[in-house]
Amino acid sequence: MADAPENTLLGFASAERVGVDEIELDVRITRDGVLVVIHDRTVARTAATSTPHLLTPVEELTYDELRSVDLGSGERVPTFEETLNATSALLQVEIKAPGAARALAAFLKNRPERDQARCVVTSFEPLSLADYTDVWADTPRGTALHVPDADSNWRDDAKRLGVSTVLLPLSTLKRPLVDELHDAGYIVAASLIEGPGEIRRILELDIDMSASNAPEHARRLLLANDEFTAKFPAFGSDNRAPVSGAA
Repeated sequence: MADAPENTLLGFASAERVGVDEIELDVRITRDGVLVVIHDRTVARTAATSTPHLLTPVEELTYDELRSVDLGSGERVPTFEETLNATSALLQVEIKAPGAARALAAFLKNRPERDQARCVVTSFEPLSLADYTDVWADTPRGTALHVPDADSNWRDDAKRLGVSTVLLPLSTLKRPLVDELHDAGYIVAASLIEGPGEIRRILELDIDMSASNAPEHARRLLLANDEFTAKFPAFGSDNRAPVSGAA
């Protein structure tokens, strides 16, 4: 969310106030084994003030060291556990660091069913998803593979890993591929929503899910599209918005 530091509890609370269906977040692991929510490998881009840990990779910091970094608005890097406890929306949990995969699976496996049912676990790295499912293969919403290039050799990975969802770039996606994936039983997600053109493409391509880094803006765009509101008449009445990006 643009009005709060990204991947923070304040950002997630802001996204939920807008009424998002789902929040996308990123998980890494600290040197002492704490699952934390942060996109980049370091805090160089997101730190609001000077810190001796500016360029140190997350996996080389203890949680206390990482927690000392000010992200602005009084926010600190949250743990994944804090994030689960502070949110109620569905979560798209991206494994950013391969070393976090097994720890994330073990953690979610022991959470209450209501938390397990909220999470789909995603990654750009097939090996991370393989490590995750090696520990826990029964995530209720399954796993999802990010495919940055639709022309790459990703189909075998998706089939071997048994993912439930395939995430693709909206700008280059074609309808025959969407139809192929639907016929194979996959959920198809494509992002990002930035303007009316993306709304038209989502409808033309029959996309199941999309995302926005500005969900309130995206919600207004969706409500302004007569074809979308005719297809999803409950959208305007239940105060929901598309997936948030890095909230």
